[in-house]
Amino acid sequence: MLRARLAALALLLAPDLAIGQEWPQRPVRLIVPYVAGGGTDSVARVLAQKLGDSLGQRFVVENKAGASGMIGTQSVAKGEADGYTFLVATPAEIAINQSVFKDIAYDALADLTPVTMLAWTPLLLAAHPSLHATSAEDLISLARARPLNFSSPGIGTAHHLTGEYINKLQSTQLVHIPYRGASAAVTDTVGGQVALTISGMPPLVAHLQAGALKAIAVTSKRRAAKFPDIPALAEIRGFEEVDFYNWFGLFARAGTPQPILDRLATASVLILQDPQVRSVLQTQAAEPVGNTPTEFRDFIRAEAAKYQKIVAITGVKVK
Repeated sequence: MLRARLAALALLLAPDLAIGQEWPQRPVRLIVPYVAGGGTDSVARVLAQKLGDSLGQRFVVENKAGASGMIGTQSVAKGEADGYTFLVATPAEIAINQSVFKDIAYDALADLTPVTMLAWTPLLLAAHPSLHATSAEDLISLARARPLNFSSPGIGTAHHLTGEYINKLQSTQLVHIPYRGASAAVTDTVGGQVALTISGMPPLVAHLQAGALKAIAVTSKRRAAKFPDIPALAEIRGFEEVDFYNWFGLFARAGTPQPILDRLATASVLILQDPQVRSVLQTQAAEPVGNTPTEFRDFIRAEAAKYQKIVAITGVKVK
């Protein structure tokens, strides 16, 4: 009897197992909801190359920028659940936008399925060398005395909220200048069009090493492993609870066949354990993660709750 039941179960599961084993049979798209050159794009391209090598099919990064990451995210959230289009996203699209924007055309946790967190990176306050500030204390004094522009990858990003939160904590006059991605935001700071940027580390590393930008402080409680001499804002009195960072996650359209999700998750986590991949990401000051879908979903819920409070404190809202 038991043998017969097991045989019947095997027959029921066989089609699903076959789906996972046969996938992918054509190129797979990884949607990045920002322009090329930023941290999300960099992490996605490392992943795409290695997934292609591991799974024997091309993984192509496609940049779909606009509306604070919502255009690219919506294209996946409302797309086909066939296992051939995935999303590489950040806190803005997944945990923040629903608190900032009145109208958002997708529900991140209902329309998307978390696969794994790929990596995280501290956010950094980085200034043009001409700015007369070499420490967070200098920056606060300067921004209290006069308005000081800062760039970010877009409205409602963790980077944007960091600046607004500093304003609330310290009565500073940091004025937000949104861009369509981190690359342009950093480039204009290097060029002196903007005095300050709040950015994840990957787009900044080369500029910091070349002296084209100077680091003020990271906004995560932990210092950046690659730049341990850069202080954290949380080390300064009045900023003890500040802990803003950027993370990069891999998502599928809800309803994607589970065997495909399982195969993708397994391949991604193994890739993030590869010494070469870890070295590439750490060179960009990004720390590899590779958690389970359940762990990632729980983390996202906590992030959404955190940012809901931050949005209420800062008053950042877009009608």
